[in-house]
Amino acid sequence: MLILLRITVLTIICLYFFRESFIAELAISFVPYIIWFCIIAIIIETILILKESRKRRKYKSIRIFFMILVTILTIWIWTLYCSEFFWFYNQNAESIRLHENEEWIKVFYSNIYYKNTDYKSLQEKIEKENPDIVILVEFSDNHEDEMKEFFKKNYPYMNRNSRSTMLAWDVVFSKIPLENITETHLVEAWARNYSYMKILCDECRDWAALYVIHTSAPVSQKNFDMRNAQIGKLLSDLIKHHTNWSPLMIIGDFNLSPRSYYYKQFTKHLNILNALSYQSPSYTRSLLQQWIFRSHIDQLFISPEIKISKINIENLTWSDHRSFSFKFAVSN
Repeated sequence: MLILLRITVLTIICLYFFRESFIAELAISFVPYIIWFCIIAIIIETILILKESRKRRKYKSIRIFFMILVTILTIWIWTLYCSEFFWFYNQNAESIRLHENEEWIKVFYSNIYYKNTDYKSLQEKIEKENPDIVILVEFSDNHEDEMKEFFKKNYPYMNRNSRSTMLAWDVVFSKIPLENITETHLVEAWARNYSYMKILCDECRDWAALYVIHTSAPVSQKNFDMRNAQIGKLLSDLIKHHTNWSPLMIIGDFNLSPRSYYYKQFTKHLNILNALSYQSPSYTRSLLQQWIFRSHIDQLFISPEIKISKINIENLTWSDHRSFSFKFAVSN
């Protein structure tokens, strides 16, 4: 119990007083598991104390004190987690709902994992969805070699950013004309870490701006700082151009949980909505394909002019992220 007491106290301190730190980011990511671990430990400790009591054995009252204290702190953490959870998901879906009489464009998005070699399943998934636009994160040279004929035949328009250090791209294939506007508006070298473009089409009623994002995974202090710098530069760019770029869609692997301090800092400065918050919990990534180790780090932000239909979220073979598809239209 003493170990659990230390863990719960440190978790609360991080969540309340050091929300900008790397340790707090880790705590936020592991809060659900800390809660379940504490609940299991409390149940076990309660059973042990009851058994000793029935056998009339002496036990230290300090054990009961620690158990009660850990229970209180666990409830505190649980309350904090639930408030963050319902803050994100308890929103009004009417503001983004796609109406039947509006023209729409279908999009398929996935972080396919750069080591994924199940090209057939990916192609079958895209053929089944038959989207107008395909957005793939971590698209490697191997994917291009194995699938270039398929994309060339079905998607005449393509745009991608420069490769990252792990030799993977973020790429967009489209049946609809695309205009790359990345270099026009952002000449910094950091632009290679994400791309954005115009979707030029009659269905969009002129055009829409599309950002495709993939930030650094915060697995260390260095990568945590790198991700925050990338998010900060993206925010500066959006603030600079957003007034002239509307409608707007921002999609990708942000490596950023909605419970993160940096998520709230990013969204509070922009007039955008997260379309994934308007339905049931949409966990987009799972570690080792296990449901218990899951998180929400892929995001779909839209400006108020864009309406979204129901989002379908599915598993993708050999990827640690889930794919999702949706339809969108630009309202009058």
